[in-house]
Amino acid sequence: MQLKTDGRVVRLLSKRHAAEEPGIEQWFLVAIGDDAKAKEAISSAAHGTDDLVEVVGTIPATNLASLGLTEGEVRLVLPGEPINS
Repeated sequence: MQLKTDGRVVRLLSKRHAAEEPGIEQWFLVAIGDDAKAKEAISSAAHGTDDLVEVVGTIPATNLASLGLTEGEVRLVLPGEPINS
């Protein structure tokens, strides 16, 4: 199925409560064409109250389709994995 809208690249930073514990940063590809809805999709999945969620860019619909994503899907980007094909 061909996507009609570009997706979003979203960063999730999970803050830790103890100062000595580093935060955890995760990146996601979100096949949703709206910034607010893309952030909401990640926020609802993370269930964290101290999490920072931000849209850092867009990714063309053709790239999302080549990665097998369909409208509304969310995919974790692994460390070092290229996000454009």
